[in-house]
Amino acid sequence: MKKKTLIAKLCICALTVSMLSSGCAGSDTQTSTGETSQETETAAETAAETASEAATETAVSDATPLEVTDVFSSQNSIDEALKKEAESGYSFEEPSIIVNPYGTAPLTAVIVFSTEEEIGGTITVKGKSPENDITGTFAAEKNHIVPVYGLYNGETTQVELTLDDGTTNTVEVTTEKSEISLGTIETDMIDSSSYDYSCLTFVCSSGGTLCAVDSVGDIRWYFTGGGTLGVHQLKNGHLMLPSQFLLKRMYYRSGLQEIDLNGKVYKEYAIPGGMHHDFCELPNGNLLVAGDSPDLSTVEDYVVEIDRSTGEVVWELDAADIMDKEDGASASNLSDGTDEEDWFHNNGVWYDEENDLVLLSARHKDAIVAVNKSDKSLAWILGDPEGWETVDEKYFFTPVGDDFEWQYAQHQVSMLDNGDIMMFDNGTAKVKIADNDNRVTGNDVYSRAVIYHINTEDMTIEQVYEYGKERGAEWYSDWISGVVSLDGTKDQLWITAGAHLYNPEEDRHDYGPGDMMTAGLTKSSHIDQVSNGSLVYEMVISGETYASLTYRSFRMPLYTEGAGLDITQTGELLGNLGETAQTEASVSFDDVQTLPEGWTMTLDAVKLSLKGSYTTDAAADALTDGYLILKNGDEVKTYALSQFGSQGEEGTNVSVTGWVSTVGLEGSSWEIYLSVDGVTYQTGYAMNL
Repeated sequence: MKKKTLIAKLCICALTVSMLSSGCAGSDTQTSTGETSQETETAAETAAETASEAATETAVSDATPLEVTDVFSSQNSIDEALKKEAESGYSFEEPSIIVNPYGTAPLTAVIVFSTEEEIGGTITVKGKSPENDITGTFAAEKNHIVPVYGLYNGETTQVELTLDDGTTNTVEVTTEKSEISLGTIETDMIDSSSYDYSCLTFVCSSGGTLCAVDSVGDIRWYFTGGGTLGVHQLKNGHLMLPSQFLLKRMYYRSGLQEIDLNGKVYKEYAIPGGMHHDFCELPNGNLLVAGDSPDLSTVEDYVVEIDRSTGEVVWELDAADIMDKEDGASASNLSDGTDEEDWFHNNGVWYDEENDLVLLSARHKDAIVAVNKSDKSLAWILGDPEGWETVDEKYFFTPVGDDFEWQYAQHQVSMLDNGDIMMFDNGTAKVKIADNDNRVTGNDVYSRAVIYHINTEDMTIEQVYEYGKERGAEWYSDWISGVVSLDGTKDQLWITAGAHLYNPEEDRHDYGPGDMMTAGLTKSSHIDQVSNGSLVYEMVISGETYASLTYRSFRMPLYTEGAGLDITQTGELLGNLGETAQTEASVSFDDVQTLPEGWTMTLDAVKLSLKGSYTTDAAADALTDGYLILKNGDEVKTYALSQFGSQGEEGTNVSVTGWVSTVGLEGSSWEIYLSVDGVTYQTGYAMNL
């Protein structure tokens, strides 16, 4: 039997329905005389009304009901195909090799073979140097589907399989070349004694790709099916990361998804208000998620607890219930380019089990806010007490000790094993908004990883560690970024200074998120391991693209015991998006037109979503509001569409997206209309829920 290599290009994606041209033809009626009696006028009006009603009924009956798409149907088909492959009797010496089986992790594969007896073994994916070999184990079975992680992009990688009885076979696996790039990756191994080669660096690129990079900067794994703002390894070994669907620009996702490293999705959670930035796994297995208000009128100010088994919201917190929106405002508000809806900007969540506290990282307050989970009351605020008018001073700490500095516009709060509070201090402005004239600028800017020890009995705070200030402006990261401990102490830290912008013409480093798309600025990330206060390893990613900026990074092995591919488990879509807020809008159905071709819509178990585009003479910043309209007889529901315009040769090219949750629409049939560029369109489709 010859060795068989299959290249799988099956992608997990929702089926879309192309909206075909459809509609009703109109007609004009003229009278043959110049005079009409009142009775004739009344009869004509009655006939017109009847004709209009008939036309409406025809439109309803002609509308094609959208079928509910099973978001896991493609994945289920792949699982079934792998089962059949495993039963085909490939030998250990001549196995079947399937590259990228689920279509979202191009540097993975599975090796399929059978053995006469149940037996396990080890797999070694060869690196370009021995220290960058990637090793894992596989369980004792007769029919084997062995995951392969850590292949090189567009190259042939040797993979060695060794059974527990000592039998060995080496195969070669070739991947197609993918145009995946974070920019230029340079590494500096200063002291390898503290560096763990068995782990890779998972880079959460601001460009939207999650990558795993080895010690010399080679990308050995990446995933294309989700977001990157908030990724963690779960206790079961899987990854949890933002889902693909975008509720609202720029990064507000519909929820979370749990995957293995082959890219198979085991659970997807739809969350009212969506998610952004961060989540944490609670001791009971539930998920504590940073989200937005359920109606999306405000963002980054909600936290919800999601039941892991059902997807239901079992606890929620609105930050506006514990503090005034104007209090403690950070000067970072002015340089972030945000508005009133992002008054809190929570970018991190942590659960303090010992004290039953939820810790939030409020960038636009320069504060870590601790909330008693039991009754949602304020416990304490770690941050500069200036500018807080309505919060009692008893909730703030008094600094003690030497070399103390408050943090400003921080990211990624966590706790060490001894209870100390750790975060990345971006150092934006270093003043409150009322004192913005004195904000720190120029080459005086710096960022830090910082650790504080707090005493909640006497409400004192002491700074016990910092790293980064000595690196100066060249290490400055105005936004994103983070720090994690590799061993639960301050002795082994993994730090991401992920957003450095540099202007070589002006030799200037003090740029913020409002400048991220500015031409001529070099973008870079510094990813560092600091051991006992000293830099032992550094990875620098740089380039001209947004992808060179790193939201956060963390360390993880590619092979984790118990986290292998399970083709017997079917993916689950859990939870819902809540009832979508309607928009106040007046929509006329007097001159309804047929929607042009090229628009697509999808109906799944939790939402109707659509996308399309049009060209208009209006400027990109003066577009007419767009609406998704649902009509059931005389009942009309209107929802805002998201539009993004860019200048084209024939006018402004506008991309349009929209969605509406199925919650609150059940039990009715809804015709689907759109209003874009001032025109109401009949789509020819309906939802029967």
